[in-house]
Amino acid sequence: MSLADKVIKNTFYYILFQLFTFLFPLILTPYIISEIGEVQFGLYALVIGFIGIFSLFDLSISSSFVVFISRYFVKKDFVNLNKYINTGLFFYIIFSLLIVGVGYLFTVPILSRLNIPPELFDTSVKIFYIGLAIFFVSNAFSVFSSVLITLQKMYITSLIGLFAGVINLSGTIILLSMGYGLEGIIWIQLVIALFSNILYIFFAKRSLPEIRIGIRHIEKNPVKEMVKFGSQMQISKLASFASEKYDEFLLAYFSVLNNVTYFNIANKISRTGRMIPFQIIPQVAPVASELKSKEENEKLSELFSDISKYLSVISFPVFIFIFIFSDLIITTWMGPGFELSANILKILVAGQLFNMVLSAPGNSITPNTGHPEYQMREGLIYLGINLILSYMLIKYYGIVGAAIGNVISIFISSLYIFISSHKFFKGSKSGTVRNFFSKTLAASAVSGAIAGVIYHFSNIYIYRFEGRISGLIYLAFLISVFILFYTALIFKFRLFNIKDKIIIAKFIMKMIPAKFLNKGEQNITVSETNYKGELVSIFVVTYNRLGMLKKCIQNMIPTLKNINYELIIIDNASNDGSVEFLREVELSNDKVKVVYNKTNTGINAKSLGAETAKGDFIIGVDDDVIMFPDNWVEEMIRAFRIIPKLGYLATDVVQDETTTGAKHPPETYYKEVYGNENNNVTLEVGLTGGWCFMIPREVYSDIGKIKTFDDRIFYAEDGDYLNRIINKGYKYGILSGVKVYHATGEFHNKEFMDVFENKHKDFKRKNPFVYEAKNKVKRMLSFQRFVMKINEYSKKKI
Repeated sequence: MSLADKVIKNTFYYILFQLFTFLFPLILTPYIISEIGEVQFGLYALVIGFIGIFSLFDLSISSSFVVFISRYFVKKDFVNLNKYINTGLFFYIIFSLLIVGVGYLFTVPILSRLNIPPELFDTSVKIFYIGLAIFFVSNAFSVFSSVLITLQKMYITSLIGLFAGVINLSGTIILLSMGYGLEGIIWIQLVIALFSNILYIFFAKRSLPEIRIGIRHIEKNPVKEMVKFGSQMQISKLASFASEKYDEFLLAYFSVLNNVTYFNIANKISRTGRMIPFQIIPQVAPVASELKSKEENEKLSELFSDISKYLSVISFPVFIFIFIFSDLIITTWMGPGFELSANILKILVAGQLFNMVLSAPGNSITPNTGHPEYQMREGLIYLGINLILSYMLIKYYGIVGAAIGNVISIFISSLYIFISSHKFFKGSKSGTVRNFFSKTLAASAVSGAIAGVIYHFSNIYIYRFEGRISGLIYLAFLISVFILFYTALIFKFRLFNIKDKIIIAKFIMKMIPAKFLNKGEQNITVSETNYKGELVSIFVVTYNRLGMLKKCIQNMIPTLKNINYELIIIDNASNDGSVEFLREVELSNDKVKVVYNKTNTGINAKSLGAETAKGDFIIGVDDDVIMFPDNWVEEMIRAFRIIPKLGYLATDVVQDETTTGAKHPPETYYKEVYGNENNNVTLEVGLTGGWCFMIPREVYSDIGKIKTFDDRIFYAEDGDYLNRIINKGYKYGILSGVKVYHATGEFHNKEFMDVFENKHKDFKRKNPFVYEAKNKVKRMLSFQRFVMKINEYSKKKI
């Protein structure tokens, strides 16, 4: 499996895990508050926060696990690999035991510093003790989950997390309904920690059988290197804690526990929004470590640019949507009475947006290349500002000050990472702002404005928002509207290149069952695919190209000796002798029918040719196709009978020093093989022209006539028809190996320069506005087109 495929697989399962991680608290939080009340919920948040403080004393040794495990795994150096795994394991066992002991001794002094109501103090002590047990289990064996992440098996950790979430959801509801209250919630957390770590150990040993556990593997050098790396990451860890819990502690000290609840609820939504773009980041760490181990620095710079783009594309719409609809989101989730949380949320989302687009791209890569100092400096900047600023703002402005201080601190520290990361990877800061930020911001703002206006008037005149059900309906509808317009604008801005589209398609293929996108092929016998004498209609349109026309007709007819055919030739008022030649052909062959137009209608005549055709298969041939292989019609019909839902098929073309064949370079196409070992065809999927194409009668009846323009003689009629084919979900492509000679390129065009220049001049004219608008709307709303494009891009190689 390629590196890209591993990342896509891990990302899919991680998103699945995070989706349920989002949904479970969404369900549980209102239920828990309704059962235990706002004050006890605030106590729960504070105790869990204090348990989190203890992990700040580990010098962030765990942050080095992926870097060092990856370094020695790539080299297959299992001796050193076991040294680092065992060093990390035994360090955290000893560290966790020490913290639990100290925490147990100082439980009462710690909790007495908080404004905990006297009647809840004994309860807080009990849940604190259980929290210490959770801390030990979660931290002591953390190296095993790091092993799975390093081996690019995050899908395992994600599935374990998903099962743990199910246990948490069901267990919490059961215990609260049985009256166990706050203690029951904490007990279920301990069960989850035990369950998860047992599975981590099992799968780590199974995935890496070379793991050996024992004190004999511990050495001083791994300790020094891990401490050196981790100590720099420690600052970042302190900053993360300050960002998450420092404000809540200050609110508890200067205010009341209710404000902690309001702030916590707003913070949960803002961090839930962060969760959506964050899905990309965990997959980047092992990739960056692997690329650095292989010294592939150019790919690292490319990775940084890609991550900057992807995080921008996802972060801007998420946080702008939350900002616009914060009241609707909070009220739908928690019910009325949490207006303060909605207002705080509008402020907090700005900080999360700054962090994800300015800081996250660099921080997801540089520490995993052995350079944690940038993240350390970011943490120092954040702490230096936040510790003082938040203290002052919360003391004098309460909960609003907490939100403002948080945002200012995040922006300044994230800006440092933005500048230093671009310098490290030799990227363009202005290019990132211009190419990524400005486009995604504009698309998000416009989409949000449209959705906001729709909600405003709908809420007044159509369906009033009252309660959770109507809120959920509105959110589902508004998210759909927002995504529809945002996606259209992003593609309009041409933000994605081919590689991006391939990655997106491969990821979606993980989410949608393959059988839904790819119809299974049956074993087909040769007799079932052979030509059975159906009428085949071939039409040719010509104008003043007698030399090529002669070669086209005279070389085509001999290849049709086994075909029941009609040949329709439409002359567009030629004056170069073509008319006389065609009269001779018509008299000598009763299967030939010639239509003599009085004026040059150009490409429009192709529509007449297709409409005149009576056959079960319709073939359009340009008059500059001058050589045909034997059995080319039979081969095209065979392809239609083997390839399911094939709608438009062109022959392959000869490409040499005399002709380009009008076919694009090989890298533009990917190949699909259909049929079985004894009877198969190869379809080249990509840009497909109309030089020599076939359409079955049933497809033509479904799609309709070839497009015409009264005021034009040359336009992309094949592109228009192919676009309509794709919108209907039909397959298309070039029949590999069946080659005609399409006389194009400078060598041939100079012979008919006047004709060519007039055609080219007309081709460059813009299409009518209404025509373009209709096409764009149809393309945007075509689900079949979406499925086909996903299928097409997913099969390409990055």
